[in-house]
Order: sequence, then structure tokens, then C-alpha cells
Amino acid sequence: MPFKFNFFKKQREKLGAAIESVYQPIVDVATGDVIGYEALARRGKEMPAEMFRQSYENGTVIPFDFHCLEGAIKILPELQEGQSLFLNIEPLTLEQAFLKGKEGDEFLKALVNYSNKIVFELTEGVKKSDFAFIQRGVEFIRAFGYRFALDDIDDISVKTARLTSLRPDFLKIDLQLVQGIAANYLNQQIVSEMVHLGRVNGSEMIAEGVENPTDLRFIRNMGIRYGQGFFFAKPTKELIFSLQLPKE
Repeated sequence: MPFKFNFFKKQREKLGAAIESVYQPIVDVATGDVIGYEALARRGKEMPAEMFRQSYENGTVIPFDFHCLEGAIKILPELQEGQSLFLNIEPLTLEQAFLKGKEGDEFLKALVNYSNKIVFELTEGVKKSDFAFIQRGVEFIRAFGYRFALDDIDDISVKTARLTSLRPDFLKIDLQLVQGIAANYLNQQIVSEMVHLGRVNGSEMIAEGVENPTDLRFIRNMGIRYGQGFFFAKPTKELIFSLQLPKE
């Protein structure tokens, strides 16, 4: 592994068993080209949500977040031209660690040669966070040349509109809106508004949870450029560099 950090030495023993990273491709829905990968944390049969819930209860969420980040970035040298690595970070980590002189500062500086290949995904908890903290964190990340995405967007509320005013590079539409969208008029209207919001703010759209050709065809016709889901590929430990879109 070419990257080594020594963050939170005292807390590491409380983090439990080792974390593995798996990577799910993010795909151009028109061409099938793999434009990036979302890094996902795995530990045995535990669900990621449960792992993070425990870390919040134990007061170790920030060390745990960095533990996941350190495991995920090992594949950075393997990325091909034009591909990016999407890294999830918790709002609390963004708020408390991505400050001058803190762990996030060191992390960003150490990876600055890969800044054009890294996209930080702000997880769904960001919608419950103080906007000023999120804005400051986003500005801090962008000052080093990194990009960011809003993850799990599932509504078109005032809060969502305010967050998108930060002009994220990507908006990721929650899988609950995407799965079955071809037959769900309400979800179609919500996603249509999201696409408009993305265009206004210069954000690319990524539809999560694409699982069948009917939904794929629908999101493509809506003007959504990228997709992610089992229809393309499941998360794997090794990077999938090329795939052919399954026949519709």
C-alpha cells in the first residue's frame, strides 16, 4: 500500500475487526464506459449502516471513517485515465477533521497528486447538518482541487436545494427513487425536478440502484448521464475496468 497514515492510534483498538474495501463501478449509461468507482466498507457480514451506527454509539465515528478511507485509497494508482474514486465521508468527519492542521488537512495534502481523481461523497446525514459547517468543509476540500458529490438525494426540499447551491460536481439520486422508476409516476416527477436542479447548478447526475433494463432506458431518456447498480456490476474487491452493457 503506497499510502500510510497514523491517525487515531489510541482509538484503533476500539474499531473492531479489519475493514475491507470493495468497489462498485459508476458507468456512462450511454456507452458503458466505467468512469469511476464508489468505495464501500465491508466487515464480515455486517451491514455498513450498522458499522457506522456502532461507531457513533462508541464515539469512534471519525477514526472509523478514516480507517475506511485509508483502506479504500490503496487502488488509486490502478485507476485508468478519466476514472475517479468516490470516497464516502460522514458529516461529523467533514465538520471536525477537515480543518487546517487536523487529520483531514494531512489526508488531503498527502493525496494532492490524485486530487483530480478523488470525489468525496457527503453521506445522507449531511441533510441534517448545519449548512455553514458543510459549506466550510466543501470549500476546504475544493481548495486542494478535490471534487465532491451529494449522496442519497431523495427529495427536492428546501434543504436539498440549499445543499445543491454549493454546486456539487455530482448529485447521486437515491436508489429508492430509481428502482422501479419506469412505472412510478411520482418518482419520475421527483427525479425530473432533481435533474433540473442539477443542470441549474452544473452538477452531473448519477442514478443509484439501477437493476433492470427498463429503468436504465428510462433514466437515460431523462438525460441522466451516469448510473450505478447491480445491472452493471456488483461491488468487488478488484476493479472492473471494462464492461459491456447487458442487452436490453
